[in-house]
Amino acid sequence: MKRFIPHRVIHAVCIGLALVGCRKLDSRAGDFELTIIHINDHHSHLEPEPLELAVAGERLRAAVGGYAALVHEIQRLRAESKNALVLHAGDALIGTLYSTLFRGRADAVLMNHAGFDFFTLGNHEFDNGNEGLKEFLHYLEVPVLSANVVPNAASTLHGLWKPSAIVERAGERIGVIGLDTVKKTVESSSPGKDINFIDEIEAVRRATVEMQQQGVNKIILLSHAGFEKNCEIAQNISGIDVIVSGDTHYLLGDESLGRLGLPVVGEYPRKIMSPAGEPVYVVEAWEYGKCLGELNVVFDRTGVITSAVGMPRFLLHTNTLQKKGADRKNYPLEEAEREALLVALRMTPEIIFAQENDQIISVLEEFKKEKEALGAQAIGVITGASMRGGSVHRVPDAQNPQGSVATRFVAETMLSDIQSFGAGKVDCVIQNAGGARSNIQPGEITYNDAYTLLPFSNTLVLVDVSGAELKQIIEDALQFALGDGSTGAFPYGAGVRYEARQEPDEHGKRVIKLEVQKKDGAWVPVDERAPYRLGVNSYIARGKDGYKTLGEIVSTRGAEDTYLRDAESLIKFLRAHKNFRAYTDSNVIFRLK
Repeated sequence: MKRFIPHRVIHAVCIGLALVGCRKLDSRAGDFELTIIHINDHHSHLEPEPLELAVAGERLRAAVGGYAALVHEIQRLRAESKNALVLHAGDALIGTLYSTLFRGRADAVLMNHAGFDFFTLGNHEFDNGNEGLKEFLHYLEVPVLSANVVPNAASTLHGLWKPSAIVERAGERIGVIGLDTVKKTVESSSPGKDINFIDEIEAVRRATVEMQQQGVNKIILLSHAGFEKNCEIAQNISGIDVIVSGDTHYLLGDESLGRLGLPVVGEYPRKIMSPAGEPVYVVEAWEYGKCLGELNVVFDRTGVITSAVGMPRFLLHTNTLQKKGADRKNYPLEEAEREALLVALRMTPEIIFAQENDQIISVLEEFKKEKEALGAQAIGVITGASMRGGSVHRVPDAQNPQGSVATRFVAETMLSDIQSFGAGKVDCVIQNAGGARSNIQPGEITYNDAYTLLPFSNTLVLVDVSGAELKQIIEDALQFALGDGSTGAFPYGAGVRYEARQEPDEHGKRVIKLEVQKKDGAWVPVDERAPYRLGVNSYIARGKDGYKTLGEIVSTRGAEDTYLRDAESLIKFLRAHKNFRAYTDSNVIFRLK
């Protein structure tokens, strides 16, 4: 029987439940079956997304998801389920030109068509401030929930969402509580000062008690607090049955997804025992609408879950299948080869061959046309000299001693973006030259120019390092760029500058001098024992391009992915600096001898 213990905090062990091949619910007479269909963190990715897969010894590339396919599958699952809830766990906005140009309108229209029962606020919903969120919610017809984001009575956002809601399915009452991540929203987004944020655990405990006092014994937490925090909530608060998670962009699933080469973090669903000794199931569905989560649960008469099975479903567009060659290029498949691979893919239950909703195709096509027209609009003007970038100018040389000034400019826009959320959040940014794909010519800069310069949709990751580690990160990049790696690794920075030699000294070192910039603009030597908060793009944060020390730090100590896109940061910078005089200095002094 479900016991109501609203104020006891008892730590339980987080237990994983691997449901390999188990897709059938175990239900009895009098039980209540519920299907929870969910996504999170679609970040304005409305079209199908590219995905690499390992199938039958081949590396494949295909498109998955997209709202036209998601809506078709949501409608199919809803129609086939006895009782269904369709949920979105936050961060609908920020990430593509759809968000930049339409300020949430495109996302809202497609979310309305998807028919989500509830949406919870994520931290990036506040990136354009209160007014930006209000504009998005003006178009959104989906009920919004958040128990720990509380606007003042005078706020322009007051009354636009509720902390929780109760819905009925087949005569059974189900409570749904919304939750946002506090620290990231306050420190890495732009909520107004008229918004109050309540500690996640405190807010959930309070909302759960209120649900129980109304006689509700089936409670779902729709939470953008991140997977680890959601597991902590499950361990410490009794009464919750399912947590639909967002923010951490985790792909959960069984070993079949791992065999496809996908970055599986853990099992779907994750089973945790509450302080009352009752199961809580935590699910998350990766990112960008690449997959759709489906969790099927059975409640007994007391509201305790007795069975929970499910999986993430990848909606694969079979007409986009290509083979990756040894040269990393994509090649079309021979017909016989394609058919054999489709047979192999059909054997993976998480893979569904996508079908698209015709109405959504039409709606999205109109937005695409509008996006193409708006993309040609200017966002600002750069005056002065050309800032060199692209593959030719990655490494400084005798003809171009400054190297890639465009890369320094990219780093500066990223530093400006994160610092705009509050002083002292990051000391400096390092950007690899391979990430800046073109020269930046003086004149008008358009939205399309921003995405041509920065086409990879990398995000800004914050890493805590020592001064000695900061120096070694630069050493690693120089070794890779100047040794047997790629020149794309060559490091440039904002808030950090250095002097280096082309050839290493007797100790294998190239860095001669390394400085960081203080808030007052003064440059001071890096203290090897002091802590620094470093911003990097998500590509080199994974240790790519020879940034091995950085990759080791991130994998062992962790980092904070702000999910602020590099191109978005550049766009914001030029909007704020409508006539920006180009940099002529790359923040690097490079000794060729």
